[in-house]
Amino acid sequence: MKHSWRISGYIIRAILPYFFSSWLLLSVILFVQQATRYSDIFFNNALPGYLIWQLSIALIPNVISFTCPMAVLLGVVIGLSKMQGDSELVAIRAAGVGNGSIALPVAVFGLALTIFAFLVNIFGVPFAAQMVRRVAIQSALLKLESPIEPGVFNSEFQSYTIYVRDGDVSEGSWRNIFIYHQDKANGVVRLITAEKGRIDSIDGAGEFADNSELVLEDCSISTIPLLGTEKGAFATERIGKFRIIVKTKRSELIERFSKTEETAEELGLGDLYEFAATRTGKEQREAQLLFQRRILLSVTPLLFSLLGTGLVLRFSRGGRGTGLVLGLVGLVIYYLATLLGEQLARTGSLSTLSASLIPISMTLGATIWFFAAQRLYFSRSTLSTEVFRRYGLKIRSVLQARAGNGMWSRWILDLDIVSSLLRYFITAVSFLTAIYLLFTAFELWKFAGSMPNGIWLLSSYLGYLIPFVFLQISPSALMIATISTYVIKSRQNEVVTWTAAGQSIYRLLFPCFALMLFMGLFNFALQETILSNSNVRQDELRSQIRSRGAVQAAGGRRWFATETRIFSFEKEGSAFDDNQFKSPEIFEFVDQSGAKRLVRVLTAEKGSWSNSKLTLNGNVKENEVSGGISVGKTLPDGYEFNETKNPLRQTQSKPSHLTTAELQERATIVEAESDARTFWVAYYKRYATIFLPLVIVLFTAPFALTLSRRGKAGTVGTAVGVWLVFMGIATTFEQYGLSGQITPLVAVWGPLVWFSIVGVFLLGRVKT
Repeated sequence: MKHSWRISGYIIRAILPYFFSSWLLLSVILFVQQATRYSDIFFNNALPGYLIWQLSIALIPNVISFTCPMAVLLGVVIGLSKMQGDSELVAIRAAGVGNGSIALPVAVFGLALTIFAFLVNIFGVPFAAQMVRRVAIQSALLKLESPIEPGVFNSEFQSYTIYVRDGDVSEGSWRNIFIYHQDKANGVVRLITAEKGRIDSIDGAGEFADNSELVLEDCSISTIPLLGTEKGAFATERIGKFRIIVKTKRSELIERFSKTEETAEELGLGDLYEFAATRTGKEQREAQLLFQRRILLSVTPLLFSLLGTGLVLRFSRGGRGTGLVLGLVGLVIYYLATLLGEQLARTGSLSTLSASLIPISMTLGATIWFFAAQRLYFSRSTLSTEVFRRYGLKIRSVLQARAGNGMWSRWILDLDIVSSLLRYFITAVSFLTAIYLLFTAFELWKFAGSMPNGIWLLSSYLGYLIPFVFLQISPSALMIATISTYVIKSRQNEVVTWTAAGQSIYRLLFPCFALMLFMGLFNFALQETILSNSNVRQDELRSQIRSRGAVQAAGGRRWFATETRIFSFEKEGSAFDDNQFKSPEIFEFVDQSGAKRLVRVLTAEKGSWSNSKLTLNGNVKENEVSGGISVGKTLPDGYEFNETKNPLRQTQSKPSHLTTAELQERATIVEAESDARTFWVAYYKRYATIFLPLVIVLFTAPFALTLSRRGKAGTVGTAVGVWLVFMGIATTFEQYGLSGQITPLVAVWGPLVWFSIVGVFLLGRVKT
């Protein structure tokens, strides 16, 4: 039979809704993953809005170029499987259309997306890399324009740490100022306290000033020996007015900003090829690998369109679910083979060209085999469905033995719905987690693959990342599970049968509501028991990987202030040891006429906190400051004093590193308003986690339950669209809460309440 354009168009129309839904959902999830890397920019209310938008746009090309091939595979497999399940492919074959004619429009569709992917990798990805660099440097320059916020320790000035207890940010005036300066050349530490002060830019104007001048009034300057040195003297002097010129990082940033030489990531394919040809050794190999990776990602849509078509055409009706699972497994194997090839190229075992051909040859070989082999027949049940079926039958047999009344029949119905929800939820979580981890591995492979023990470090990092990933994708997976369960039951007329038997739609949703409440409580418990420690560990491992094995100090010296003390120290021990630190320095103050006066400084080699007591060990020194005289003396090893708060835990700056109770505590004691808003938003989000799955059911289940025999894909797409709108509004509200435009309570709970009302309205329109 001659090729039919009408049939080809019908096949493409069957694929497109699932392709776009998958592409949009995967892109949003990975966009959120990328955005977390720049949270200090996205949620910085001091930065202009145009920088936020520029960064958002810059993150898109890398994300869509990575998710496009995956969406092609999902769209082809799901779309063709639906046609096969509805016997449409059987009818097409009966009309004389062969597999080649069926595959042709899909291949053309994949070719069009391959061309699109090439354009993105030629123009979009390099432009995005350049924009990210510019935004990062511009945000750093703008931060230097107004670097001091009351209640925040600032170390942007070279060798100076500045802390201001009170002040007016708009006027640039401060009160109760503390300045810490290490003079390693002379072996001393200078502590400067002042009642009033401000900062002026000199040697230029605005963001182009190279230096800054600290203008302080009513100052006290104390000099003490640097820890570990025997030189230096204890001295204190009072000065009415004091000026300090300090060198900022402004010149360095301006130099980087005006730098004309582009990195390999910022080059198009042609320029990148020329760049690799002019380099030698490791730099050349990395440039060649980057070039090959972009080529590979560009041709992958065509490869996956053929692979997906071959998978569906070679399976029976009962095996269409198996075809989807095998397609997802093939996707994971494809990207793992890509990473393997890159590693073999780095070790010199293969050339970069040969390494890039490994995943391509594997995919083409599998595709040819699927098209050439005889039709394959697999069991209708996959491994996960078989497990649920086996244990479900045991439970049902017990219930059916007691099914003398309608109550037990309803329990059988509940079991069927819950098992379907769990099956689809586990499948969605497994797939989305694999995609999330693959994207992260691709991002870090250039660091981990070129360092000793890098693969083990990357594997450990991905392991510690899994709890965080689960909480990130769990809402999306629950949405997919809810829609899949009720859509399939609607298509199989089970919902019609249940309602005809007198069962209310709301009764059909009861097991879903119960499961969602359980999942919300489970996610909350996961946050409280595992997540904070795993987040600390995975952040440390990521930093170590990006530095190619060098163990990085977590932000250098850490600082923490109470009403009467300022603590400075360096972290010691593992990520889970929150009681040990080294090189502690404690500065004690008293109130005198409304101003804070420094009266004592304690230094030691090591310190620990336990049971509301802080212990100092190893060369413990005390410096008392009184009446302009400093007196230094040695204290016994193991010197203790009362301190109700653990300084190390109080310096955890990321909300993801804290439990809910710690978030509430930090939010109530921090002096900086921006920090307080950050902790309060994170605090309310922890409790919102419990109710988020319930909200998902309210505004997604109605779309599945009102499906007719026509327009299923469009209705499901609408449900996914509503979920993405919810995520976008929730993120926007969160940013408003962090910037202080609305309260943290409204920022977190506002979208949940509003979409709950929308969900109740939609649910009320469902025919019961």
